[in-house]
Amino acid sequence: MDIQTSLEKRIAQHIAALTLQHLTRSNLVRDDIASDDPLLWVWQQPDRVVLIVNPLRVKNLDALTRPRFTHHLGTVLQGRRIVVTNHRGLFLQVGYYPEPVRELQARPLDLSAQPSALAVPIGMTARGSLWLTLTELDAVLIGGARRMGKTNLLHTWITALLQGAHARLILFDGKGGVEFARYANRARVRVVTDKLSPALGELFAEMHTRFDALKAARVASLAEYNRGRGEGARLERIALIVDELAYALDEPGVENVLVDLTARGGAVGIHPILATQRPSSDVITPRLKGNLVTRIALPVPDRASSMVVLDRAGAESIAKTPGRLLISHGARIVEAQAFFASGEGRAANDASGQPSAVSGRLSEREACVARAAIERGRFVIREIAEATGERLEYVNDLAKKWQLLGYLTEVKRNAQGHKLGRDITPALASALRN
Repeated sequence: MDIQTSLEKRIAQHIAALTLQHLTRSNLVRDDIASDDPLLWVWQQPDRVVLIVNPLRVKNLDALTRPRFTHHLGTVLQGRRIVVTNHRGLFLQVGYYPEPVRELQARPLDLSAQPSALAVPIGMTARGSLWLTLTELDAVLIGGARRMGKTNLLHTWITALLQGAHARLILFDGKGGVEFARYANRARVRVVTDKLSPALGELFAEMHTRFDALKAARVASLAEYNRGRGEGARLERIALIVDELAYALDEPGVENVLVDLTARGGAVGIHPILATQRPSSDVITPRLKGNLVTRIALPVPDRASSMVVLDRAGAESIAKTPGRLLISHGARIVEAQAFFASGEGRAANDASGQPSAVSGRLSEREACVARAAIERGRFVIREIAEATGERLEYVNDLAKKWQLLGYLTEVKRNAQGHKLGRDITPALASALRN
């Protein structure tokens, strides 16, 4: 047996083990019969492994042929292609290696692409840019690990809604005003930096006032109420954006009001957008997230965190790139790369923590690293650090920043999954010239 065959045998065993684990967790394995027969037989082929399912050990064979099962199993198997056939037996054909990842590069937010005044940017997907309106989003939960791009995503939404000028914003800044203070003097914006409960109480009262107005007008929706009314008589939509839900929930009674707002607020144009860097069940309780119909997960450390945000696994397996996200909306899961906010939204920081413009200018220190990378044709952190004498931590942080700015691609891997480094884009050479 040659080395390659031995490697593929280990991969086949790994695929079988993960599939068995997924079937068990999905409650598809019968445990009411005693049998020495395995649940899966492994049959290796040159380009794939075929898992033959024992029909006597499965509760519902039809469930294994549904696209939902294939999609979930594909996530568990880290993007490997799966083909299910049900002809003279049920077979799961799985490729040995994951499918090449579609490259999703971070791009600056382009407000000229905003399709409507109430649309906010989700990011770049495999099919192009994705924007959704407040009406489509309704109530939103955003969760992700620290420094994975949650607050940047909120800045892009705020910037878009400010340009649209058709929504009122209530912004709760769990960082004491560090993030949202810059919006405090804008029209239609209220920034809350201390306690959320007073603003939340007013919003709760306004929700009931709006319900009374709709009832008096004998209409069932905000759109019907506003139809035919003049500018001053219309009820504008309100976005309640909470950056760090855990801090807001420290106040007594806040959770109860948020539960009511998420359940009923959308009908009268009030849209809670709740974000947290602690996606755990003690922060995002089942009663709170039950009516948060749109779920967005940025990279998280483990499967449990993904389950809390999305009610399914997957967010623990996406690229650990700031701004990479999975959005669950309209019974679909879409992967996207969020745009990065620029200008009024937020300033970028260089790897040393000092502000630098997103316009493309490089500091002398960054320019030295850029020249070394361009000479080599690829950005490999250890090689660049040795060539420039810089610390590995500095070069690694710089690589993450440049990837976010579109100067570098994601880390490339070979067929065996070994890291090859990042490719350099023409934008880095352009930034070096400026």
